[in-house]
Amino acid sequence: MSRRTAAAFLRNRTGLLGAAILVGIVAFCVLVPVISPYGANAADFSAVREPPSADHWLGTDQYGRDILTRLAAGGRTTLLIAGAALALILVLGVGYGATSGIAGGRVDAAMMRLLDGLLAVPRLPVSIVILVFVGLQAQNVQTVVLALAIVNWMITARLVRGEVVLRKRQEYVRAAQALGAGRAQIARRHVVPNALGIVVVAIFLELPAVILGEAFLAVLGLGPEAPTATWGNIALEGITFGRLWLVFLPSLAIGVLAVAASLFADGLGDSLDPRRWPGRSPRRFPGRRAEPEAL
Repeated sequence: MSRRTAAAFLRNRTGLLGAAILVGIVAFCVLVPVISPYGANAADFSAVREPPSADHWLGTDQYGRDILTRLAAGGRTTLLIAGAALALILVLGVGYGATSGIAGGRVDAAMMRLLDGLLAVPRLPVSIVILVFVGLQAQNVQTVVLALAIVNWMITARLVRGEVVLRKRQEYVRAAQALGAGRAQIARRHVVPNALGIVVVAIFLELPAVILGEAFLAVLGLGPEAPTATWGNIALEGITFGRLWLVFLPSLAIGVLAVAASLFADGLGDSLDPRRWPGRSPRRFPGRRAEPEAL
């Protein structure tokens, strides 16, 4: 990130708010299980379904487990699943989008038509089919990550392809072509590195879809097997045992995380636009009429 991009982001209150919330959620999920005197899966049948108190700030569940600790541990697992899925989405999306954009012509058209067809397929049913195909007996974090990545990489690929096509028209790319640089060299040295900003934005735009996807699969009984704590599994336990409190808390956490990721992505996207950099005047853009000064 350049200095001007960083300066623009620091002036963007929406992006800063999203970043602060994301940091707070990550800190909560990482630190609470470490400092809590209770284990996330430690059952205490003498303290079943206790209301919030000084010992258990959010009460206990049907097995006497501390809900606060379990919510933080579940968030850590959910973020781990999301991070692994987003890494695979990054590989698939950047690879496909960059290949399509660099190739151009009929290859680009064919790849984009295929991508349009994949985007028309509903994600959740495809995730279920993938999990069934892999085998419900192998139901674990790895299979959930694979299912989420396979159905969520297409938007990233389309954004990357658009950015690559835009970068191909820049003068420095044309200069490299004139000097005899091949497509692979241009992509590696000039196009893909300069498109990394939109890649980061795309990843954070995909984060809510991945988090919600894990929650939906868990509620359907297709998430990581118990007693592994995820926000989706905790909500499923609340539905199963009629505890609305256990449904509300992870749902609230998922909603806050989704909003924070969207705010951060919007702020970062605005900061990557040179027209929004501090001190940048519209007069510096060729072909753009300067705004009239106030009389």
